[in-house]
Amino acid sequence: LADVSWNVYVELRDNPANRGLRMTYINGVLEIMTIGGFHELISLMIHDFIMEWCIAKNIDVRPSGSMTLRRKALNCGLEADQSYYIQSEPAVRGLELRDVDHSPIPDLAIEVEHTLGAGRKLAGYASLGVAEVWRWRAETLTVVRLQSGGYQEQSHSEALKDFPLDRLRTALSQRQQQSATALLRQFRQGLH
Repeated sequence: LADVSWNVYVELRDNPANRGLRMTYINGVLEIMTIGGFHELISLMIHDFIMEWCIAKNIDVRPSGSMTLRRKALNCGLEADQSYYIQSEPAVRGLELRDVDHSPIPDLAIEVEHTLGAGRKLAGYASLGVAEVWRWRAETLTVVRLQSGGYQEQSHSEALKDFPLDRLRTALSQRQQQSATALLRQFRQGLH
């Protein structure tokens, strides 16, 4: 939807009837999406692997799921598929993060894309200052890092140093042959 005012976006986003929808608002353009089972499988598998890694490596992390991130001054609002405070975890520990207009921005966002327009969200993430985004699309997981106002593809994660991205990629590619539980169990065993 084009030419949507900030106030209309906020009213739609904050309406409890729309809780199950994802909304991306950038400079008056509003995209509304529903989430399906395939999308959630990929998102939750990535989340589970991240949490296993953080537990095994004793990394303090605060998952923030798909909480709304928005800033009126930037004319931007969106929800990641998953998001995490890692480097900034001590700063948000104990905070309720209820004020979506002023809550700190997570260090890492996960974006599962299976529509052509989903890549537009990167401009929103950049505007909000999300340092790193992991993008899964077309059976490929990539890491992009915010540099000079835009995202550059990286071979590794800086938000989660030494995270075994190749093992996660392999697990995601095997999701039709093995259960998510079996894949996570194998990952866990490989960490010890």
